[in-house]
Amino acid sequence: MTIADKLSLTDIITYALKEDMPDGDITTNLMISVPSPISAKLISKDVGIFYGTEIIDEVCHIVDPSIEITHHFNNGDAIGKGDIVTEFKGLDSSLLVAERVMLNFCQRLSGIATRTRAFVDALGDDRIHVLDTRKTTPLFRFLERRAVVAGGGFNHRLNLSDMVLIKENHLSAFLARRHYTQLPVLFSSFKAIFPDVLIEIEIETLEQLERFELSRVDFILLDNFKLDDIETAVAICKRRGFKAQIEVSGNVTLTTIGQYRGLPIDRISCGSLTHSVPALDLSLLF
Repeated sequence: MTIADKLSLTDIITYALKEDMPDGDITTNLMISVPSPISAKLISKDVGIFYGTEIIDEVCHIVDPSIEITHHFNNGDAIGKGDIVTEFKGLDSSLLVAERVMLNFCQRLSGIATRTRAFVDALGDDRIHVLDTRKTTPLFRFLERRAVVAGGGFNHRLNLSDMVLIKENHLSAFLARRHYTQLPVLFSSFKAIFPDVLIEIEIETLEQLERFELSRVDFILLDNFKLDDIETAVAICKRRGFKAQIEVSGNVTLTTIGQYRGLPIDRISCGSLTHSVPALDLSLLF
């Protein structure tokens, strides 16, 4: 974890706690006049992949640094129904304050890790990487990316400053002003200034692969290609001498990802790893 990530995690959890109790926890204040030491357990109520050790540590540290934490599972571990994920010893009032924020983060991130592992297993091809996208919860991206990795997936670009990714709308805007034969000059000029920045281009038709000169491109993204057309596209890239890795994207689901097993591609990007994931059911019990 970098210093920037640590600061971001602290900030996010601090704001989440303020959101949850802007003027204190009035129910706990009503019911517990004198806080008492207590033991508690974080229990899984479902089967999945856990993610959230640093979330638990940070929430408890902010709420009450005296809370003792014992983790029984690491990020990326498989957990079953009834498993005790983490045990706590601390004041009852502190654990009540920490409970919901801690659960909200851990349940969502564990859901992402679980969904990712399901996609990786359904693909069943270690040679092809399953990647996330930028379809993440605002401000939570760095956490959700970690959960993807914990589930056995890989991360795509971090943000718009991280990598060039020319999509359909970028290309349409470019071609409205300039000719496609100017793309090689554009790529070469960019690489001369930023040699370490990767370039990816989204391709929608086989005809584009035949026309465009993509020798300076690092990744070619085949968007919504049929299975037969993917192999044809790879053959065109080889014939034209393109060295780019081949990525596939577009409506790849848990049901369909297995169809890509064994294809001559390098990556599959799936927005559904993060944008519509059910939470993994966890509960804190005294």
